[in-house]
Amino acid sequence: MKRLYYLFSGTQYAKSISDDLLNSGIDVGQVHFMNRDVAALEQQHVHQTNILDERDIQHSGTYGALIGGGIGVLFTFYLLATELGSYMTFPLFLFVCAIFTFFGAWSGGMVGISNDNHHISRFHDAIEQGDTLLMLDAFDTNQEDKVKEVMHTRHLEASYEGEEDNFKTFL
Repeated sequence: MKRLYYLFSGTQYAKSISDDLLNSGIDVGQVHFMNRDVAALEQQHVHQTNILDERDIQHSGTYGALIGGGIGVLFTFYLLATELGSYMTFPLFLFVCAIFTFFGAWSGGMVGISNDNHHISRFHDAIEQGDTLLMLDAFDTNQEDKVKEVMHTRHLEASYEGEEDNFKTFL
């Protein structure tokens, strides 16, 4: 999946952009509008971003789980080296690793909820100044061509800000 980014001033063009994209065959779930004025986007009746698009919960939580799982493995090997090692069974080993993994995911998610999503952090200043960020997901080159045709011919008010190949939510 490829994600395309566009910025435009205010929210007044959001409805016409959304309608043109939907009429060209792009699904409503592939179009995400983000602005600091959420009420203005709601009045336009367009698909908005959710907390997972805006905050870095998934990304930070994934890394937290990996770090927590690694620490859990090291801790259980430490326990195996002590006198408690004779009581360690494989299910107990897995349980201890899972506890550390879950704690790492939770703490990573807590860090992530306080940070902008790493995919859109470069747009933070523009969004704070009142611009609207449009994120478009294209699942194949045909959809990508449709999106670019609509945006580059009918909506010159939106500036093309780049794209991410092989877009993944978690990493």
